[in-house]
Amino acid sequence: MSALSFLNPAFLGALSLIAIPILIHLMRRKRIRVIPWAAWEFLLQSRRKNRRRLRIEQLILLIVRILIVCLVVLAFARPLLQTMGLPIVSEDARVHAMIVLDNSFSMGYKNGNLSDFDKGKKVAEDILGRALKQGDSVQIVLLSNHPVALIQEPTYSLGKARQELQKATLSDYGTDYAAGALFCAKLLKPVKTPVREVYWITDNQKVGYPEEGNSRLQDAWKELAGDARVTWIDTASPDRENLSVGTPVFSRELITPQAPVRIEAMIHNYTPTARNGMLVDLYVDGHAAGSTRVDVPAWGKTQATFMYLFAKPGVHTGSVRLESVDHLAKDNIAWFSAKVRNKLKVLVADPVPTQDPAHDEAFYLVTALSPTGASSGTATSILVTVHPGSKLAGLNLRNYDAVVVTGMTGFTTQDRLALQDFVSNGGGVFLFPGPHTNPGQVNSELGGANNLLPALLGSRHVYSESNALTLNAASINQPALNSFRNNQDIDLTTPQFTQVFGLKPSAGNSVNVDCLFSNGEPALVERRYGQGKILLSAFPAGISGGTLPFKPAYLPIIQQLVAYLAAGPTSQRNLPLGSTLLSRFDVQDAGKPIRVMNPEGNVELINSVLGADGTIATYTHTGYAGIYTFGVAGKPISDAFALNLPSDESDLRGLKNSQVAAELGSSQTQFAHSSEDIMTVVRRNRRGTELWRMMLFIALPLLFLEAFLAQRFGRR
Repeated sequence: MSALSFLNPAFLGALSLIAIPILIHLMRRKRIRVIPWAAWEFLLQSRRKNRRRLRIEQLILLIVRILIVCLVVLAFARPLLQTMGLPIVSEDARVHAMIVLDNSFSMGYKNGNLSDFDKGKKVAEDILGRALKQGDSVQIVLLSNHPVALIQEPTYSLGKARQELQKATLSDYGTDYAAGALFCAKLLKPVKTPVREVYWITDNQKVGYPEEGNSRLQDAWKELAGDARVTWIDTASPDRENLSVGTPVFSRELITPQAPVRIEAMIHNYTPTARNGMLVDLYVDGHAAGSTRVDVPAWGKTQATFMYLFAKPGVHTGSVRLESVDHLAKDNIAWFSAKVRNKLKVLVADPVPTQDPAHDEAFYLVTALSPTGASSGTATSILVTVHPGSKLAGLNLRNYDAVVVTGMTGFTTQDRLALQDFVSNGGGVFLFPGPHTNPGQVNSELGGANNLLPALLGSRHVYSESNALTLNAASINQPALNSFRNNQDIDLTTPQFTQVFGLKPSAGNSVNVDCLFSNGEPALVERRYGQGKILLSAFPAGISGGTLPFKPAYLPIIQQLVAYLAAGPTSQRNLPLGSTLLSRFDVQDAGKPIRVMNPEGNVELINSVLGADGTIATYTHTGYAGIYTFGVAGKPISDAFALNLPSDESDLRGLKNSQVAAELGSSQTQFAHSSEDIMTVVRRNRRGTELWRMMLFIALPLLFLEAFLAQRFGRR
């Protein structure tokens, strides 16, 4: 809704001047005198023919002259198109301005000498230097999905505000306009100044709007626009195009020096043209380790793949880099961290061993973990110890990385406490039912107050070969098995399951159903317990459960899952930006200062804490993408993590102002572009849109038109 008002209404009285062209028009009408004349009839006939045309011409001249007078008079009265509900701000009124500057990493797009962030910063400096005066107050907010207040409390020192603004830098975070609006509305609430303005400086990025729950943004924006005049200033360069590299992933959980691992990264093309022959490089521990070329379709993606053999065990870091001339270079590199193990120690508990290996529940599992004569060399990477019986209380489980129990039965309280201690301190436990498993007994032995089971074990179901169950590959929801979801080389639908147990997953966020059977029932259920993980299978480990041990999929499935469980609490080394980092240390290092280096090269000392979960160092200042290294002060680096940029922020497509208004659900938001003069924007924001220039521009050609028509019509 808009209304028209006038800054100089006294000039409206001059509208009476429109009487002048009317008088001229009337005065030019002459009285007709009748003069007898023989040729009169001929003149009368000619006059009748032209009378209608002459009247129309005179009327046109009259209208043009009235328009000229009206436009000139209205221009002096300075008409103002004003948004309803926003009163005019007088020149001497005190103003509180909140400057919201988008510093998400997409604002680093640079087309020419200035980035979009530089342009936004210049607009903010102009507001401080030209739009605000002595006595006005200001707050400054940096906008991203982690908004922060550069100046939280209103300050009247515009010089101090300029100094703080000059320190502002781009972040590595993405865009979330809803989070920013909520944050700003909360900061603005306590401000008592009646006239409040918000200058929202951003690149209009489409990904800043939530796909679902749009009411969250609209509600936040309604609250913000209800408390202040909002001017949305677009800084985006035209036709922004971009390419980016996604977070690298490994083909398997267990990485050893004996076998090469596949490293994959997705290359995204956010341009309308295909990019062929793009060079992608792999770097490991700071050295070039390989390269490949990929073709990426328009608005599409392609996977870049490298095979790499780590030379020695330990923590290694690296990156995948796109060697491309790009206006946004920050997302042309993605980082990774990997822990390479020399040996993986696994204890396999076989509660009911048999003389015939072929019918022993542990036989096929042990063979899969350490296949004799395997050409890949994995036979030496997993060291398996078989323990007959279910008594675990007398064993030092902390000597192992993972414990696998086949055919669960006969657990004592001491066994449960031993498993509880092992998994609480970062160990991984894999539980399989078997022919001798009593579901009620297992639920009683491993359940209770300190329940270790990810799910209650239900009754046994036996199927014939004709209606046997299979695994549903599309239901896989587990990092270690993701590579099987669309793997054409390993078909998970061929293994048949003829004996399975029902699983009823426990409630809680720590429980996850990793995979389903073809009938929709859970096949694998996982839970986190302390610093470790427990995985419960619905099918036996041996051939009593079906044909899985005979299939090619059995070996990689077992190895991947056991390696995943054995990886410990710090297995997730490739994390999203802003994640909390947890690094484990030896007990003797408890209380010692831990040296943390962030991607910017800054070093910070933190303390490790000895608790029930072991010696842990926690680090939360993770706002930069790149590699974070940990180590006891004075000792070599012992751990590393890789944090990467939010992938969706690399899509630089934006919205038009009309689309932004629809997303915000607000008709009171004023829109501008960073290329406009800031004082014009401010005057329009405070006083509305003045129309006098437009009226004078229209009156000028009308003057020339009037002179031309008067001369042309006068000849007649």
